[in-house]
Amino acid sequence: MENLEKKFTVWLLTRKFARDLEEANAFAKALIEENCPEDIAAQMAEANQSNMDVMMELGKVTPEKIVPFMAGKLDLAKKCIIFWEEHVKDTNAIFFRRKYEEYYDEYN
Repeated sequence: MENLEKKFTVWLLTRKFARDLEEANAFAKALIEENCPEDIAAQMAEANQSNMDVMMELGKVTPEKIVPFMAGKLDLAKKCIIFWEEHVKDTNAIFFRRKYEEYYDEYN
């Protein structure tokens, strides 16, 4: 998939798994490379301490729990993005492209 890091970054932001573009990009890069340093894992846990979806799934949000959880979210994001690229008129696809273009200009 082309530009997966940027697309996953936007996906993380739209799902409120990161607080800003820089943070989302750091999370995306670490998860895609399957190399999540302790400081990024701690930042991910901190960013999601009050995320109700995360808390309901994990209970107490810790760096040890958040990394595998977010790796699963990467798999989900890939499926969503592939679907949206195949169905460009889907409402969620349109919304996702617009958000992507807010951060990165032209969608590609």
